Amino acid sequence: MIKKILFSSVIILAISSCKQTKEESKIESKNNTFLFAKNISIDENETSITIKSSGNTVSFDKKELPIKTVMVETASAIAYLDDLGALNTLKSVSDADFVYNPKIAEGITNKSILKIGSSNELFTEIILKNKPQLIIASSNPVLAKFHQQLEQNGIKILYLDEYKEQNPLGQVEYLKVFGKLFGKEIEANSRVNMVNNSYDSIKNIIQTQGKGQVSTVVNNMFGDVWYVPTNDLLQAKLIDDAKGNYIFKDKKGASSLSLTFEEVYTKGKSANYWINVSGANSLAEMKASYPNYAWFDAFKKGNVYAYNKRMNEKGSNDYFEQGILRPDIVLNDLGKIFYPNLFPNYDLYFYQQLK
Repeated sequence: MIKKILFSSVIILAISSCKQTKEESKIESKNNTFLFAKNISIDENETSITIKSSGNTVSFDKKELPIKTVMVETASAIAYLDDLGALNTLKSVSDADFVYNPKIAEGITNKSILKIGSSNELFTEIILKNKPQLIIASSNPVLAKFHQQLEQNGIKILYLDEYKEQNPLGQVEYLKVFGKLFGKEIEANSRVNMVNNSYDSIKNIIQTQGKGQVSTVVNNMFGDVWYVPTNDLLQAKLIDDAKGNYIFKDKKGASSLSLTFEEVYTKGKSANYWINVSGANSLAEMKASYPNYAWFDAFKKGNVYAYNKRMNEKGSNDYFEQGILRPDIVLNDLGKIFYPNLFPNYDLYFYQQLK
């Protein structure tokens, strides 16, 4: 009798679980997919998957999945595919010469991957001839007319702008989209969990054991403007998690600040460190490009760092590919820079000190 009651209870529970409304199921699916990503959602039921991203919506019948052929317009999409072992589905790439991943150059050479344009133009005739199941693009307005033509010819386009996420772990979660579409869901969830745990572990070490006052300048001049992030943006989040005192942490907003040299120097002249310098491989090159850089204390002490350690001869930078997927390594780099004694056996991976 007890067995019958228990069995009946299980049946009733199962039936009642199945009776939840489709809307409840959608909400549950959507809420459980992303913890940190704010600019994307996945709505899934028994027969379809709908992805909303960058103001666009694209749906897939599950019979179409997993995706067998894809074209990509962003280097980050290549990184996501490669991380899940799905690079064999990649058949064409735009701006191929600016991709760091050496597998792309190999594919171009052996003709398994086609070049189909740039950030200014797409070769629609070649794309339509090969007709990939899916194009993964960014919401680049310059390419809108090309995208419209391709969509009118039945090619689905998924717009992914992971760079707009302001939590580094939110960018990692885009792996879950690729997992859903390319039959790698288990691998994607496992990878996301691994990176999250690694990030939290490194952050905990820095936050609990980091001693001293660390302040930092960020970026450098671009023409006559010095662009710096507000405290709401991703760079500032990484600095905060690395227990750094960002000189513009009092500034809020969803867009970077456009400042003069004098404005940055006034706030940052006494900062201990200077990170995320671009366009220079040495202190001498920095000084040659803008002599007044030498006024900063961080410059005088040689505490200047760039994320160009994994940059190839063409200027393609793995920081913008693998770095998106491995914010735990980026955080470890920053922890090593700010608190070197905490990680005595760790070598910088993306960053290097300019000398």
